[in-house]
Amino acid sequence: MPNRMNADDFFPRSSRKRSLENQEQTHPKPRPQMDSMSPVALRLAISQMTTKKWALQDDLDLATELGLLHVGLWRWKYEEETEQRTADLLENYGIHPSSISFIGGFTGTNGYLLEDVMAESKNVIRYASWIGASTIVVSTGERGTHIQKHVMRVVRDSLVELADFAAEYDIHLALSPMTPSTAHGWTFVTSLRKCREVIEQCNHDHIGVCLHSFHTLQERHWKAELRPLISKLKLVRLSDGLTASKPRKQCLPFAGKMNLAAMLDFLESNGYRNLYEIDTWSDEVWQCEQIEPFQKCLQEIITNFPSAPDQ
Repeated sequence: MPNRMNADDFFPRSSRKRSLENQEQTHPKPRPQMDSMSPVALRLAISQMTTKKWALQDDLDLATELGLLHVGLWRWKYEEETEQRTADLLENYGIHPSSISFIGGFTGTNGYLLEDVMAESKNVIRYASWIGASTIVVSTGERGTHIQKHVMRVVRDSLVELADFAAEYDIHLALSPMTPSTAHGWTFVTSLRKCREVIEQCNHDHIGVCLHSFHTLQERHWKAELRPLISKLKLVRLSDGLTASKPRKQCLPFAGKMNLAAMLDFLESNGYRNLYEIDTWSDEVWQCEQIEPFQKCLQEIITNFPSAPDQ
């Protein structure tokens, strides 16, 4: 995985895409019975960024075979399929979207006009309401050459306007902080503290946080910084690192050295009850075309997940 991920790296290059003939065959594989599924699996989703090179229907087959009820949608995949076909496939498979990623780029550093960004974001909000996705993940854009006060004002005003619009559809926006080494092209929100500053300035019930374990666990005092944000968490994404400290490469959850178990325990013990997404950005994972690594990952998450308080 490159040290500095750019948003352009996430345009689809689907080597696993089905033929047009096979794409019309939308018969989902049998799903495990609900009463035999792990309670943890009911709160898990697979993000389409994890299966970057797979087609949408392959993602839905994977979720079904894993016994998952949710998939985190990536805009460039579902827009490639068309919005109507994506909605039809989700309904046919009985899969619910856990989130849509990404909207944002308010700072203009990616070359987009703010007016166009806002119009596009509102279209995504409408689509999220149509397909039943209650969370949209936001990437603000880099600071660039702007002064901090100007960037904060632009981002705050944009987020509040979109949140007012999203509230009409009962949709929540989730700001996604990243580490400085990976934020290039994505966001100026490079710590939990900066994320909290934006959240507090917006002061809006429909603006929250999308937490990512790979970025969170690289902060020295992540528990102290995270505690004030617990009530604002809309979604948690899980990935691991090949080293425990300042990893350069991601891997599937519990395939690396980061202390994911401690983070899960902290979140659950502090009342987090929303969804988790498996969300790994890794060349090695993107090349994978087999289900076995994902089955192993799912089992590791279930095994390491904290017991419910009444157990």
